[in-house]
Amino acid sequence: MNSDVSIGLAFLAGLVSFISPCVLPLVPAYVGYMGGRATTQASGVQRNRFGTFLHGIFFVLGFTVFFVGFGLITAAAASFLDKIGLDVETILIRLGGIAVILFGLYVMKALDPVFAFMLRKSQAWEKKPLPALLFTVAVAAVVLGYFYWAFGAVFWESAAWALILLMLVLVFFRQPMNEATSLANFWTRATEKLQVALISDTRNLNFQPKAGAQGYLSSMFMGIVFSAGWTPCIGPVYGAVLTLANDAAQKGDSLWPAGTMLTAYSFGLGIPFLLTALALNQATGVMRRLKRNMLMIERVSGILLLIIGFSILSGGLNSLNQRIAGNGDLGSFSVRLEACTTGLAEGRLSSGRIKPCLSDGYEKINDQNRFIRAVDKGTRTDNISYVFPTPENYDSLAVGLEIGNRAPEFEVETIDGDKISLSDLRGQPVLINFWATWCQPCRKEMPEIEQVYQIEQKHGFRVLTVNLFESKEQINDFLKEFDLSFTFALDEKGEINGLYNAVGLPTSYLIDGNGIIVDKKSGPISAQWLFDHLSQFATTSTETALSLQ
Repeated sequence: MNSDVSIGLAFLAGLVSFISPCVLPLVPAYVGYMGGRATTQASGVQRNRFGTFLHGIFFVLGFTVFFVGFGLITAAAASFLDKIGLDVETILIRLGGIAVILFGLYVMKALDPVFAFMLRKSQAWEKKPLPALLFTVAVAAVVLGYFYWAFGAVFWESAAWALILLMLVLVFFRQPMNEATSLANFWTRATEKLQVALISDTRNLNFQPKAGAQGYLSSMFMGIVFSAGWTPCIGPVYGAVLTLANDAAQKGDSLWPAGTMLTAYSFGLGIPFLLTALALNQATGVMRRLKRNMLMIERVSGILLLIIGFSILSGGLNSLNQRIAGNGDLGSFSVRLEACTTGLAEGRLSSGRIKPCLSDGYEKINDQNRFIRAVDKGTRTDNISYVFPTPENYDSLAVGLEIGNRAPEFEVETIDGDKISLSDLRGQPVLINFWATWCQPCRKEMPEIEQVYQIEQKHGFRVLTVNLFESKEQINDFLKEFDLSFTFALDEKGEINGLYNAVGLPTSYLIDGNGIIVDKKSGPISAQWLFDHLSQFATTSTETALSLQ
C-alpha cells in the first residue's frame, strides 16, 4: 500500500473495514449499548424522536476520538507516555468498564431504589451530621482505591496525580459543593447530579434534571471505551496512515494531515454503526407497543450491558475479538475486500476484475509474486554480505523506538523452549515482527516474510516474530498451516509488546547489525519492502535484482 493515502481512500477503507473480524467485536457491544438507549427511549425516559440515532452519532464521535488519538499518540507521544507509566488503554478500560456496568444497572432500574434511599438518608442527616461525615470518609476511601486501581500505583509517586484526582472531583461536584448548605445537603445534591449523569428515571423524584447533554457525552465516552477494549488489526490503509503519522512525528512535521486521514477513516467506519442506530431508533415504536413487557425488556437489556461491562474489565471483549478474527474465511475475505476496493479506488484495478479479485485475492490477479521469482532465479548473487559501520556517536545514541535509536534490549523464550535476546543477534539484520494468529493482516504478511527469509538467511538475515498472549499450541497449529521456518517467540504476558509499543497488529521493526532501528511499520509488510531495506546493507550492488523485470 502506497503511503500516499487520500482522504477519500481513507474514508472508503474505513467503510469496508466494518466487516473486518477486528471490528466486528465492537458490534454486539454497540448493539447492546444502543439497545439499552432504545429501551429507555421506549419507556418514556427519553422522548427525542431521534434520540437513539443521536446517541449513535456521539458513539461514533467517541471511537473517532480514540482512533485519531490512538494513531497520533502512537506516533508522537508513545515514548513519553511509557516513561511516565501512563497506559491510556488500560485506564479507559478500567474507567469505562465500570461506567458500562452502572449504565446496565440503570437500564434494569436497579439504581433507582439506591438513589431514593440516598435522598432519604441525606435528608435525615441534616439533624445528625456524624453519619454524613462517616459516609463521606467511606466514599473518599472507595474513590481513592478505585483511582489507585484504575491509574496504577506509579501515579502515587507524584503529587501531580493527586492534584488530577482533586480536579476531577471538583469538576464533577462543583455545582453541589457551590450550592450545598451542609454536608448532608451536599450528598442530596451530589445524588441528584449522579442521577442526571446516568440519566436515571427521575419521574418520581423531587427535582427535574436538565435535558440530556450529559447523556450524549456519556455515549461519546462509551465509544471511546469500547474502542479501547480491543486490540486493532492494522490493515494496509490504516497502516499507511499510521506510518504517515510516525514519519511526521519523526521529522517534527505537522500531524494535521495524518489526523485528517484518521478522522476520514473513522467516519467511514462509523457509517454502518449510524445505520444500525437508525434501525434501533425505528425499533422503539415496536418496543412501545410491547410496553406491558417493558420490565422484561429492560432487565434483558441491562443484563446484556452488565455482561459487556464485565467483558471490558476482564479483557473478554478482546478475547471475542480474537475468536471472531480467527475465522479464516471471514478474515481472508475482509482482507481481500479492502485490497480490491482500494485497488479500484486508486485505478490499479478495473471494475471488471472485482469479482476475481474478491475470490482469488489482489496479489494473485496482479501476479505480484513475479518480484520474488525474479530474485529467486539467481539474479541475486550468493557472495553478498551485510556490512554495518558503527556510527561515531553510537554510545550516545538514545535507547528508544524511533528510527535511529538503539532498540530496547529484551530476552524471550522461543516455542522450542530456547532463550534468545536481541543482543544474541548482533551483527545481523533482524526483523522483529509483533503478531497474533487471529490477526488477518498478520496471516497475510507471513508467507511473504518466509519467502524473503528463504532467500536472505544465507546472507545473515534473521526474523524474530513475537506473538501476543497466545500459547505454544496455538502457534504450532499456525506454523503447520503456513510452513514457516523462522524464529517464533512467546510473549504471553505482553511485556515485549508493551516495551515496543505494539498496540496494533502487525507491527514490525527492522534493526541493523548494530542494534539500531532502521525502519518501523504499522500494518502488513511486503517482500519488496523487506528487499528494498536489506539492499541498504549489501556490499554487492543488487539494484538490477531488486527491481521488477
